[in-house]
Amino acid sequence: MWDRVDRATFQSAVRAAALVFVAAWLFSDDVRAWVPVWAPILVLLAAEVEFVVRGRREEQRPPGARVPPGPEDADLGFGELVEDEEGIHFLPPPPRPERSRRRLGWLVGGLVAAVVVALAVRSDRAATWSALPADARGRAEARFAAEASRIAGVPVRVRCDEGYAFTGAGSDTLGVAFPASGLTYLDPSVCRALHDLAFGGDRRAREHTTDAIIVLAHEAVHLGGERREGVTECLALQEAGPLAVRLGLDEGKARKALWSAFERRLAERTVIRASYALPASCRDGGALDRRPADPRFPF
Repeated sequence: MWDRVDRATFQSAVRAAALVFVAAWLFSDDVRAWVPVWAPILVLLAAEVEFVVRGRREEQRPPGARVPPGPEDADLGFGELVEDEEGIHFLPPPPRPERSRRRLGWLVGGLVAAVVVALAVRSDRAATWSALPADARGRAEARFAAEASRIAGVPVRVRCDEGYAFTGAGSDTLGVAFPASGLTYLDPSVCRALHDLAFGGDRRAREHTTDAIIVLAHEAVHLGGERREGVTECLALQEAGPLAVRLGLDEGKARKALWSAFERRLAERTVIRASYALPASCRDGGALDRRPADPRFPF
């Protein structure tokens, strides 16, 4: 069967399947959890190595005499002029024989790509906030409200913005607080990450989980009365550590994750997040240090 596979077609199919896999790997957290990034790279590397090695092992074709166009070139419009009793006229070429269609390589590549995309879509849908049962969502919102109330110092409510009425689908707004009403809306992705940490047993200190914890702490600080974004972000970084531990994250992992988040925010130089820039007093022993006796800042 493999002898009948066109080599160039199979090479192209392998590349196409690997590229689709890389795209799915980039956009799906579950695919990244299942398969390391070097897997598709290794497949591509193997295909290229096989291409080079096999090409070098092939015997060079000896130079031969040029041959005129034959039946296989009929679709290129070749024919010939002939002379007979009726004169000179054009004789069209014979019909071109049908070429065999070698589609096995593309079929295998397309099948692999389809399976990977289907698994990625299915896993990503299962990892959304709306995929959780209603009672699980209600229990999670109650837990988030309790934690936010503890940080704010007053009773507050937390709602997950399932319809993106306040956070906006695909926007950078992950949370909106209304201090006068004691209410905050969180992006559904933030709610799902917090749920998986508190109720799903996912104890990995991933970046999006850390950011979700900081978002909840940030909005809770707003509900406590602080309006300045930079100050709120600094206080939220300090509240996020204990919050992460209460939600189930290991303290050592929480400290490492919060330190990385703190360094990322110090290095930010974007105009969009200029109002969220950490003030100079956001440091160990600074005016915004809520635990000046503890040298481990922010947590």
